[in-house]
Amino acid sequence: MKKILITGAAGFIGRMISDRFEKLNIQTVDIDDLSVKPILKPKKKLIKKKVQKITSDFLKKNHINTILHLAAKKSVDQSFVNLDNSIENYEMTIKLLNAANHAKIKNFFLASTCEIFGYQNKILSENTKYSPHSPYAVTKVANEYLSDIFLMKNKKLKITSLIFFNTFGPTEGRDAVIPKFIDKLKKNQKIYIEGNGSQARDFTYIEDTLNALEKIILSKKYFRSINIGSGQAIRINSLIKILKKYFPNMKVGKKIKRPNEIKSFIANNKILREEFKIKFAYKFEDAIDQTIKNF
Repeated sequence: MKKILITGAAGFIGRMISDRFEKLNIQTVDIDDLSVKPILKPKKKLIKKKVQKITSDFLKKNHINTILHLAAKKSVDQSFVNLDNSIENYEMTIKLLNAANHAKIKNFFLASTCEIFGYQNKILSENTKYSPHSPYAVTKVANEYLSDIFLMKNKKLKITSLIFFNTFGPTEGRDAVIPKFIDKLKKNQKIYIEGNGSQARDFTYIEDTLNALEKIILSKKYFRSINIGSGQAIRINSLIKILKKYFPNMKVGKKIKRPNEIKSFIANNKILREEFKIKFAYKFEDAIDQTIKNF
């Protein structure tokens, strides 16, 4: 039986989509090197392995016909400090694409990010010009060009870039802004806003992201890139006001804004809505409520 390989399967989205496929009786092979401690205990079937070590023989032996490549060193801040993270992001992708090519994999879904667009002062469509503002974003742009090259080489291989716009939820790593704030507030600790708090992000609740991934991966429709975002941007100051309803005694401080901070990200999600009939079930405040309740 053909299977789906999931890299980064112990991570936030990886673990959730693995659980989703399990409920649908779709077999997956889950890979993660566990270099980042996951919030949830890894599943028993998880194979501890570096993506760079995945060979075409491994893919053939495990009857893989679809790859969902989610593994990445994704911290924007750390990419300015730990330069090896950027090298690893590129190395993982080029080696996995090469293995997929030799194993005659049919579908390759590559996790990308809105960070590839940088600050554009407009709604971002899939064909928006790249303008990376961090080493992390540069590696993600490099992965896009790599994908194009492998598509030139192998006409039968379908590569889809899944451009994520700030998916969040209770089991997300505590380095991300929403779970970081909630975690600290639950511990009665002070939270800090970087800059003036006017920066906006297209926050998408994990359940909506999973619904989109399920339909995209199981569909026969093919698109080179698909934005995974709600289409609505929430300012950090607005997030603070919502959290204050749950934590009225919260203490908020200010920090110098991070280097090359992006002012806003807003997704054009026309492909999701019109081609895959995705309806975003969670309003932002309701998603925050669910995140806090399930934290």
